[in-house]
Amino acid sequence: MIPKKIHIVGIYGSGKSTIAKKIHDILGYKVYDLDEIKYKRKYDKIRPVEERLKIIKSISNKQKWITEGVWLDYALDLYKKADTVIFLELPKGTLYKRIIVRHFKRKFHKQEYQNHNLKTTSNILKKAKQYYNDPNHFMTLNSHKFYIKKHSRNFVILRNNKEINKFLESLK
Repeated sequence: MIPKKIHIVGIYGSGKSTIAKKIHDILGYKVYDLDEIKYKRKYDKIRPVEERLKIIKSISNKQKWITEGVWLDYALDLYKKADTVIFLELPKGTLYKRIIVRHFKRKFHKQEYQNHNLKTTSNILKKAKQYYNDPNHFMTLNSHKFYIKKHSRNFVILRNNKEINKFLESLK
């Protein structure tokens, strides 16, 4: 059965936006980026939690949707209402490589994305390291696994491109 409500989760650089776009291309569902819900202006002014929760509730009550993001604190309704939660659990090396490659692509293509620079890339790499290694950090691999297992009706863990492509093919 093709899911109608899909939530994609994983750390920065894991491919959430890319997979969301590919699923959109296959199924035609609208994609909602949790960063756009968290921030009034991209990576600048943060919306109050109550406002974010209201937006999430509005999305989760729709018939069909794709949401993607790293955030846990205001996304609980998405975990509970999604037909399928996709968890991107990539090996550390793959993730670090993707983050670095993305930095150079943006630099050489002069993309103005979130004022991306070496400091931003360094911070993202630091957060990725914390995600995998720091049990005291608020957002970790284990916290995502806990949320998924506790609150999701159905989930799939994708660990590499082969698994991702197989999942995408299953939607056709």
